[in-house]
Amino acid sequence: MHAAFLTAFLFALTGVCAAQASRLLGAARANAARLLVALCVLGLWAHTMGDGWGGGAGPWFFLAGAVGFGMGGSCIFLALRRIGSTLTLLIVECLATLVAAAIGWLWLGAALGSREMFFAGLILTGILIGLLPAPLPQLSRKLLVSGCLLAGAGAVFQAISFNVSRHAFVLLAEAGRSIDHFSAAYQRLLGGAGIALVFLAVSCAYRPKAKPDALAPGPLSPLPAPVWVGLNALFGPILGVTAMLWAIRLVPNPGLVQAVVASATLFTLPAAHFLEGTRPGWNYFLGCALAFLGIGGLLWGVR
Repeated sequence: MHAAFLTAFLFALTGVCAAQASRLLGAARANAARLLVALCVLGLWAHTMGDGWGGGAGPWFFLAGAVGFGMGGSCIFLALRRIGSTLTLLIVECLATLVAAAIGWLWLGAALGSREMFFAGLILTGILIGLLPAPLPQLSRKLLVSGCLLAGAGAVFQAISFNVSRHAFVLLAEAGRSIDHFSAAYQRLLGGAGIALVFLAVSCAYRPKAKPDALAPGPLSPLPAPVWVGLNALFGPILGVTAMLWAIRLVPNPGLVQAVVASATLFTLPAAHFLEGTRPGWNYFLGCALAFLGIGGLLWGVR
């Protein structure tokens, strides 16, 4: 679970970077660019010091990446552009926790105990208390609804991806084989990059001639788009996903990993305060306290 906590911190950073990159480049371009940068870095590692395309579970990691990175990532980027990083991550991470836990129970047979459910629920309660009372972005009803629906779709795809990755590690363990986490992240990314490029091609080919939708409120960063793309790739597909795969390999139900990762929404808020104008209130600190109690409970009781 320590790897899950590290994942949460890295995903919080990538959420803010992704919001800035999508505002500067557009959702499809920003998503494809960060995946291509990460693909080059992870591919260099995998084919020089890692397992490359080998390992024995490549098709499953490829599928996990296509669903999570490709389909889920595209939905999340579209949501970020509409409703900002805080609300997007709140929906994605909390809903993905519930869906991932249910899939892990029904498909992988890894039911959560009462103690695990209590601490996971404590984390989600802290997140809700810390973020929900904050005012919603001042957007049109169309943008707000579409952004929330896209974030919800991204959550479902992310939950499925977590469980497919866990299934791949189970198959490897049963066969007495293993794969380093960076190579697994690379194989996962291959599937995601392919789907993201399809989304980019469709976006460029069928871009509407009408005036584009308004963006989520907040000033643009003075940093150029390539900087945000590079940071997004580093904290997300390269380091964040590698840490996430480390956690998924060790924890039977991916819902527990996702519960800890969901705390990324609380880590995001201070950074979003400077970049998007959101201001944390007293409820944010209460929510942090509850979430950290839940994380502490899981760290104490789970490997």
